[in-house]
Amino acid sequence: MKAAGSTYLSGLKTRCANWREWEMNPIVIKELRQGVRSWAVTGMLLLFLLVLFFASLGFLITSSFDGSVNMELGGNMFSTFVVILASASVFFIPLYTGVRVAAERVENNHDLLYVSTLSPARIILGKFLCSAYIALLFFSACMPFMAFTNLLRGVDLPTVFFILAFLFLMVCAANMVAIFLACLPLSRPFKFLFVIYGLFQSFGLLIPGVALAFEMMRSGVGTMMAGRDFWIATSMVALAGIGVTGLFFVLSVALISPPSANRALPARIYLTVLWLIDGLVTLGWITQSGEADRILGWAIPTFILMVLALLVTVSNADTLSWRVRRTIPASLWKRLVAFCFFNGAAGGLLWVVGILAATYGVTGFVTSALRSSSLTAEDKTTSLIVATYAFDYALTGLFIQRRFLPRRPPKLAGLLTVLLAGSWAIAPAIVLFFLNKLSWKAFEGLQLGNVFNVFSNREAGQLLYHLYFAGGWLGVAGVLNAKWFARQWQNFRPLESGTGSPAPGEVPPVIT
Repeated sequence: MKAAGSTYLSGLKTRCANWREWEMNPIVIKELRQGVRSWAVTGMLLLFLLVLFFASLGFLITSSFDGSVNMELGGNMFSTFVVILASASVFFIPLYTGVRVAAERVENNHDLLYVSTLSPARIILGKFLCSAYIALLFFSACMPFMAFTNLLRGVDLPTVFFILAFLFLMVCAANMVAIFLACLPLSRPFKFLFVIYGLFQSFGLLIPGVALAFEMMRSGVGTMMAGRDFWIATSMVALAGIGVTGLFFVLSVALISPPSANRALPARIYLTVLWLIDGLVTLGWITQSGEADRILGWAIPTFILMVLALLVTVSNADTLSWRVRRTIPASLWKRLVAFCFFNGAAGGLLWVVGILAATYGVTGFVTSALRSSSLTAEDKTTSLIVATYAFDYALTGLFIQRRFLPRRPPKLAGLLTVLLAGSWAIAPAIVLFFLNKLSWKAFEGLQLGNVFNVFSNREAGQLLYHLYFAGGWLGVAGVLNAKWFARQWQNFRPLESGTGSPAPGEVPPVIT
């Protein structure tokens, strides 16, 4: 017993000693130090406080001229403060965070993203925590003004704190999206265009967020907090927001990771786990309610994400680095699973096919079993055609890049995929224009190969023509890429035990 006690005490002392060596994320310290030294954050915060002060002063002076007691004064002031806080936070903080990350993403600026012993995950986490701290600073400055509105009646404190928490999570999610956009490997002109795009998208986030805050204030959130259903719905929304924010975090880490790293592994694992958890929660919800249409809330986002993932997948490089090949398992079954999650376009295609096939199968089974869904047979056929066309464009673009443009970077395959979809949609209109037969009815006619034409043709016969054409194209594209796919599987094997470290600039041997 004494020996066991002494062992426990020695372990406790070791853990306490490790706590003394704990330090905050150095990225947070660096960013906050630079933020304090610059006038961007300080000036915006002072301007924000002045606007809040003069807004509250204007309300109080206006109400002093009114002879009757305004019972809605507190609610009106609170609504104004919500608009000011949301506008300042959504427009300034993500823009400030994104611009600073984008400035470090430029290759001629050798900052922490290029010269650092910190892991990419720790760098992105530090950027995110710094942006969350700045948002917390703005919310802390606004909180006394909002709490003061409770003394003027019209709004209760639980509603005030709940709406502040909701807006804070919304701003944190916007910050993570800004970090992701800033991490994209684009030139300065394109990054400037993304800044303009982000400003316009801020309106799309700000208006629904403020409208939802007003609705929560009108309905009285404080009176609903005693119910279990309220907290269940709140938890579901919060978990969905955390899941989306985590997705952008993982993607940002993958973007700034070195090319030799296994970038695809954490992103594909996260997406798979998120897809699985969301699917299980949706199935449980359907079991309780009996409403089959709720499956669409899981199937449609999955379909959109996988189509976007398909563009990224075909843009992956074929040759694996020595660092990745050292982690390939020797077992055949483990290697087959790793093939779908590691770097490489071939394994990524299998991963996308597996996710889409499982989603389509579960959705079809649920809607057929419950027989209470508004999803028709034409809708199922349309989704299958769109998915098949997406693979047609992707495999054709991949074949063109690998076969005719092998010296070009693999990213060209994703660009060719988009160009194929766009050109196939525009070509019939150009031909009809020169034949002087272009009209709105022409777009409703059958245009095989045009994925956008599928949505304007809802007749079963025309959909079948599209399905047969897309399936035949997929078969031809599969045959053309079969040799390339087999070569990728043969090259996906671990390094031999006697293999040493590679020389600078040396790439792993591949089977041709």
